[in-house]
Amino acid sequence: MAQIYTDKLLLKLIYGELDLFTKLEMEFAMDEDSTLLKQYNQLKSGYDTLPKVTFSPKKSVIQQLLDYANTPDA
Repeated sequence: MAQIYTDKLLLKLIYGELDLFTKLEMEFAMDEDSTLLKQYNQLKSGYDTLPKVTFSPKKSVIQQLLDYANTPDA
């Protein structure tokens, strides 16, 4: 039975969120299926155009979270 690869799985591949076996399986499938490869390339192209942003909370926010986590239950 042929495996069906969804956009969700392709996005997980792009974001590096797949286990090694699934990643290799999908790469092999793309070698065999030009439609799947085209779909991957379209999603990858869109991903590459997204701005690369990182978020860093303020130190005060981190400290508030740590203080809350260390507060004993009442």
